Formats: sequence, C-alpha cells, structure tokens
Amino acid sequence: MKKISILSQNDAFKEDLSSQIQKIFPDIDISFDLSVLDSELYLIDDNENLLNQIIQKDKSLRIVFFSSTKEVVENADLVIKKPFSLVNFLKSMEENTLLPKVRRKECINFIEYSLYPVKKEITSSKTGDTIKLTEKEVEILKYLYANSPSIISKEELLENVWGYCSDMTTHTIETHIYRLRQKVEQNNGTQIIITENNGYRLNI
Repeated sequence: MKKISILSQNDAFKEDLSSQIQKIFPDIDISFDLSVLDSELYLIDDNENLLNQIIQKDKSLRIVFFSSTKEVVENADLVIKKPFSLVNFLKSMEENTLLPKVRRKECINFIEYSLYPVKKEITSSKTGDTIKLTEKEVEILKYLYANSPSIISKEELLENVWGYCSDMTTHTIETHIYRLRQKVEQNNGTQIIITENNGYRLNI
C-alpha cells in the first residue's frame, strides 16, 4: 500500500492516527486532501455526507468508516465503532486483515440470486425481494457456492460451518437449510438448495 487518505474534521484524530500508521508503515504517503481521489484506502471519520460524496465519484474506492453510533454504513467496506482499539486496528493493517475478503459492494451471483455476504442479504431478480440472512445462513451458502457443483454431506457442512460443536448434530443442518429455503424461496422464488444423496448442493 502506497497511499492512504484520512478524512476527518477532527484534527487531533487524523494527526494521531496518521502518526501511528506511519510508525508501522514509514513509506506510506498519507493525505488529508479530498481534491484528488488517488489513494488505495480511505479512512473516514464519522461523516456519511463525505462518504456519499466520494463514493459518487468512484464506487470502487476502499473505505473504512469510523462511527460513533452505527455498526453498518452503506458503501463502507468496514465500519469501526468508536471508541476503538488503536492497537488492534494497527495490527490488522500490519497483517493485511483489516478489510473483509468480500467487500460490502461485492456479491456472489447464481441463478436469479445475488448474495451480499458482508451485508448478510440476498436479492432475487425474479421476485424483487431482498432478504436478511443470519451469519450461519450466509456461511452455508458461501460454502456450497465455493464447492459447487459438488454434493456436500451434512457432516462436511457441520465441520466447516460449525466446527463440530459438541452440541450440534446433523439435525441442526437440516433445520437451518429448511429455514433458509423458507425465507429465500418465498413468493415463488427459485429453489436455492437441492437435497441430493443425503447431502446438499447449490442450485446454480
């Protein structure tokens, strides 16, 4: 990473954050200027109007948003609730784990569905519905998608999505798959998961 922009109306916030980042990354160029959008990462401090302003210019920008009140902010790849641990933030930057692998603006597409893993939403182009999912429902769909078109056994799902928790059984999988189908296939949506040979595969 060569350049970062820190955008904040709080001079103390941006100067302190800048100095701490440069202790770890002395070669990074840090900008406080909004006039040129050429940074690889934007750190925006509690200003959604500013976020919306820059995302209108370039939707591909990578954005971390610091918020005093919200845990989810549209168009931000990551929301950090204030107050936050600066040590953990810097460690995530150093280990390159700060941003999610799948960005908030990105989705997984199959048949009529668009799955937004970060937002935990799935949209059907057939029905027009946007449905909120649980974390486990998202993980099930992501695992089936990553391994499609293979049939995944209940035991394999249990191991990779739940990690074989002692109180979990294959009945847990069956219940989650049933509820997921009920939610997503409402209003005559296309079948999303197919049961086959006592396992499951994504309908792609």
